[in-house]
Amino acid sequence: MQEVSQQIKRIQQKMQELWLYAQKLTKENRQLQQELQEANAANMELLKRIEQLEQSKAALQIGIETWNDADKKELATKVNSYLKEIEHWLAILKSA
Repeated sequence: MQEVSQQIKRIQQKMQELWLYAQKLTKENRQLQQELQEANAANMELLKRIEQLEQSKAALQIGIETWNDADKKELATKVNSYLKEIEHWLAILKSA
């Protein structure tokens, strides 16, 4: 009789451990889902920014032939800055 009682206690203890583990996994899952949503939102913002930059690029290419060298150099500097910013955020998204 005592053996059965001990086995029941062990089973109850294992069930409690499994329940606690399931609770921990549920909490971790919620956190990961939140991180994923944040990463997806950041990704969407980056995609919008890329689209804006592509539109700006297209508009600028139409009139770039009439620009002087200083204007072309300033544009190249801005484009390089934007590219670095995009690469920075893409690296952050990849690490998330």
